[in-house]
Amino acid sequence: MVIEPLRSYGRGRDADGGRYISLIFGTNLTDVIITGNNGTINSQGSPWWVKYRAGQLKYTRLYLIELMYSDGIQISNLTLIDSPSWNVHPIYSSNIIIQGITILALVRSPNTDGINLDSCTNTRIEDCYIVSGDDCVAVKGGWDEYGITYGMQLVLSLWEL
Repeated sequence: MVIEPLRSYGRGRDADGGRYISLIFGTNLTDVIITGNNGTINSQGSPWWVKYRAGQLKYTRLYLIELMYSDGIQISNLTLIDSPSWNVHPIYSSNIIIQGITILALVRSPNTDGINLDSCTNTRIEDCYIVSGDDCVAVKGGWDEYGITYGMQLVLSLWEL
């Protein structure tokens, strides 16, 4: 399923059009727990990486987990392997705890960011192990002029690094 680009991005990241919906997706949710007893989700992203590198994508690759406009999110005790693109992408959300997850992707895999906190508030990441083809943890507020125009506030405090 293809959905619209994010408002703070203005267009797709991989292609000008929309984007494929994430494997685990939700919007306007409250008190969400995504957890497993160290369960594994293998996204088998390599066919997506090949198409991305060859310029064959009509839409932006899907993210593994994306929660939008949500409050009270906990993601824990999971192993995520070979996402087509970003692994965990909370956006326009607050009160987020991400703990005890392992994210693995080949270091040559394109833009397989581990955790992207995007226009979020009151977040905590702890006890995670991440190997990715790009950023392990990224904190952002949209993309270029679109993020500025959309105007979501980004406040960052780092503790005990």
